[in-house]
Amino acid sequence: MKRYIKYIILLVIIIVIFILGFFIYKNLFADSVNSRYKDIESYKLTNDEKNSAKDKINELENIKSVKIYKDSKIIKIVVKLDEDIDFESIKTKANEVISSFSEENLSYYDLQFFIESANEESEIYPQIGYKFKTNEEFAW
Repeated sequence: MKRYIKYIILLVIIIVIFILGFFIYKNLFADSVNSRYKDIESYKLTNDEKNSAKDKINELENIKSVKIYKDSKIIKIVVKLDEDIDFESIKTKANEVISSFSEENLSYYDLQFFIESANEESEIYPQIGYKFKTNEEFAW
């Protein structure tokens, strides 16, 4: 009889630990996944914004390709160069590109600016710039 009581108590303890673990896990991680996409439908990245940004970037020399897309709350801009160009000119152009996006989108999205060079031996590239939604310009 004592053996059955021990097993029942052990079973109840395991069930309680499982239930508590489930609720703790759910409460800790449920909001982090959902908050990344909260209200994202209200902030559309338009083709006009993308095209305006691409046009500004293409004003630079040796641009091979420009890709702009959003990934959760981040607008990612990927620029591939045919050959190395002055990094300061890219930094200046990246800060000009910010004006291509609406104030509403800039208040919601962070921006990332990736620069890659076709020159595999480049000492300057790759570079990554990041602009938090409350900042005025990119940090490199």
